[in-house]
Amino acid sequence: MVVMPYCRAEGVDPLNAVIRKWWLPLTLLLMVLPCQVSHAHQKTDRITLYNGDRITGEIKSMSEGQLVLDTDAMDSIEIEWQEISRIESKYNYQVRLSNGQRYYGEIGSGERPGDITIRDSDGAHSVDYLQIVELQPVEDDLWDRFDAYLSAGYDYTKASSVAQVTFNTNLSYEDQHTRNTLDARTTITNTKDNDSQSSQVQLTRQVWAADRAEYFRGLYGNYESNDELGVDYRVSAGAGIGRYFVDTYRSRLLGGGGLQVLTERGAEGGKQESVEAFLAGEYAFWRFHDPEMDISLGASLYPSITESGRLRGSTDLRIRWEIVNDLYWDLTAYGSYDNQADSDNDTDYGISTSLGWSY
Repeated sequence: MVVMPYCRAEGVDPLNAVIRKWWLPLTLLLMVLPCQVSHAHQKTDRITLYNGDRITGEIKSMSEGQLVLDTDAMDSIEIEWQEISRIESKYNYQVRLSNGQRYYGEIGSGERPGDITIRDSDGAHSVDYLQIVELQPVEDDLWDRFDAYLSAGYDYTKASSVAQVTFNTNLSYEDQHTRNTLDARTTITNTKDNDSQSSQVQLTRQVWAADRAEYFRGLYGNYESNDELGVDYRVSAGAGIGRYFVDTYRSRLLGGGGLQVLTERGAEGGKQESVEAFLAGEYAFWRFHDPEMDISLGASLYPSITESGRLRGSTDLRIRWEIVNDLYWDLTAYGSYDNQADSDNDTDYGISTSLGWSY
């Protein structure tokens, strides 16, 4: 990948094309600009590792197998969850287990290394560390529940005079009974002959009654445009049910289905509305040894109910490596299929690399 602020070849003006079509990425960026947050408590939490090392700081969170500890000497550091033998803290936490059960109370060391004791209004509960999927300080304010990730990449090949700009955004918020996510991507390709763009913004809200291990209700919204498939715009909204089949500190597998209504306009200018069923699944896992890696794969099928014989589908793959703290190198790929597309192509796909930042 060659990264540069501006590059122009004969017949190609990639920067100009980017400026004309930056409205969507800039809108998403404004939605996730960092804000000032206050510390939830003093940096008196003590973490003991199996090798005997002790680190003092403020526990910010534990998810996806990494505990984030804010320290005075080393700023924020990430510690692999399976390397921790003992936690000492005088504050209250929300603890979620792999079976979906949640506890709210003080945490402390168990009777043996690798166990944690949670003390709440019902007494003391001894839990194996590896059963814990997520840990959050109860005192954290609203903004500490958000996770945001931004990435951008630029590729240019002089021999073919092809320039490509990519933007990816992920924003998530989870509380006791819901998980809310916004995923967006934009790919802009500029060649001697023409420009093309593919964009997608997806909103998801999952709601469960008691715990996440049971079935959840889902609300979904999606916006999409794709020049290769002849889609001027496509807006959909729907609802369904789903379930987390695997939900541990190392991996996650979920699936679901439902119905959605669709409004779209193709390249030929015709606007139409329809109803679709959908089936969707996602698998993600994390590796903590060098190179540290975060991989997720999602796929969806949309058989139409009101348009006979129509079938759409999409896939998304993301592979993320951490270069330094909070700075990542991304490899992303997507594929879209529509057997009744308003163009000569029924399939569009793309692969890109980018640099990303998480906070």
